[in-house]
Amino acid sequence: MVMPFDAPQPLRDLAHRYALAVDSRDAVMLSGLFTRDGIMRGKGQAEARYAGAEGFARMIAEVDASFGATMHNVFNQTYEQAADGTVTGHVTGIASHVLPGGEGPQDLTLLDFAMRYHDRYALECGVWKFAERQLEVVWVERRKAAPFGPAMLGRELSGF
Repeated sequence: MVMPFDAPQPLRDLAHRYALAVDSRDAVMLSGLFTRDGIMRGKGQAEARYAGAEGFARMIAEVDASFGATMHNVFNQTYEQAADGTVTGHVTGIASHVLPGGEGPQDLTLLDFAMRYHDRYALECGVWKFAERQLEVVWVERRKAAPFGPAMLGRELSGF
């Protein structure tokens, strides 16, 4: 039987730290959020897409090569604990990705992913970490955006 789990703050912080690690392109931080044998994969994929320090460094390199910038936003977080003590959770969010190749510095195209993460957690040396993280992209949205600049400060923003 699976029961709701009142997750401690360090466990809840994992999703936010994951977002920070990816957005700041910090492979060392990202790797440190996973257990020694922790893996990242796509939802429904049998094979691990990323594992270990080398795998998470490759993940960051792929993100860096694919996008000008990213911003991950974490929304709902729910946690459950099985009778055997296994803790799992679901995290939803939107990740915005700046696509390369705009027509100029004022012309940005964003690719937003609406996402669900299906997570399994473990305590390693007394610290909560991801044992497994499965990414499910529910839909994507492509839209135009513009960078925010100092000239916009203190002005009416409705014209932007």
